[in-house]
Amino acid sequence: MDRIKVLVVSSVAPNARGSGGELVLHRHLKSNPRIESEIVSWQRFPFRLKVIGKLRELGFPSLSRSMECLFPVLPSNKMIDALVHSFRPDVIVTVAHGWWHIQARRVAEKFELPLVSFFQDWWPDFPDVPLAFRSRVECQFQRTRADSAVAICVSDGMRRQLGEPENALVLHDAPSLTGCGDMTRDFKLPLRIAYFGNLSEYGPLAERALRALKGSERVRLEVFGASPRWTRGTEDEFRSSGLYRGFIAPNELAESLQTFQAALVVMSFAPPHRRRMTTSFPSKLIDATQLGLPVVVWGPEYCTAVKWARKGDRALCVIDPNPLALRETLEELASSPSELRRLAKSASDAAAADFNYERIQLQFIDALRRAKAHAEGKS
Repeated sequence: MDRIKVLVVSSVAPNARGSGGELVLHRHLKSNPRIESEIVSWQRFPFRLKVIGKLRELGFPSLSRSMECLFPVLPSNKMIDALVHSFRPDVIVTVAHGWWHIQARRVAEKFELPLVSFFQDWWPDFPDVPLAFRSRVECQFQRTRADSAVAICVSDGMRRQLGEPENALVLHDAPSLTGCGDMTRDFKLPLRIAYFGNLSEYGPLAERALRALKGSERVRLEVFGASPRWTRGTEDEFRSSGLYRGFIAPNELAESLQTFQAALVVMSFAPPHRRRMTTSFPSKLIDATQLGLPVVVWGPEYCTAVKWARKGDRALCVIDPNPLALRETLEELASSPSELRRLAKSASDAAAADFNYERIQLQFIDALRRAKAHAEGKS
């Protein structure tokens, strides 16, 4: 069968060493022999982006963000037109985050190509979007959803928030690794728990967890991630004690976490983040299940990770924002090898079912083919 030709027009581009949507696109497009892809990228850095960056450097972040909302810096029509004519794609793919999904929508309409869009988080509620512009940005976000042949939603919550459109497909992120869930783990004290992931937005919560567990004889929490948003001196403090381990590349995940006995997944309790927590889904939860690690979710009752865990008691949930409640729960877990074994089995079962790599890839390929067939039927 011929390979599907995909043109990526997206602020979030495939990146094997990236995070979030960058990794998801890489796994779907660059690691799949059934897909041939080209990526629209800057041939030279635009002057307006330099101005926006300079404004941030000078201490005017609000002004720079407002400029981006009013006058998004998009790739030129000339550059994209040339690429469409030379590559002749079957499908346009974008991530509805940032600004380039606007251009992806226009390109798809101009060349009568099907648009497949990823909806992985609620972009209009991000701090990068000033409050005064959020309704405008949400209209653009929803228009991309409406103009897509397929709107790939990362969670049921995202599909509901988008209005449960007919073109929606709920598809979890493809995991970073597969086939590691049968590792034999010795659940001895202290219980080593890993947090690996976003330390910008979730950095303050990770710091609170580390401080609450400091001195515990039953639980040792170790944190992986880049550029932690912590109070002054905290990074040096926890690095010197071996509790902060720095960035972990996706291809190093299995080896780095081999000696850990559980994984901590965090979602925000902050009221302004509520809609984002009900629509996004933590990819690190998916990766933890691939390793067969018992999963502990620290987040509000309404977040997607807790809702997923509640279906079949698949992970241990701590819905109290007080880090001392987290410590108490983890220390109880450390004293229960039978519960740890049950959670490990639940994780391995989820890796084989909900988060099965092959199944997710087949569903994505099917979405591309359906979009292509739908466009050919209209022409």
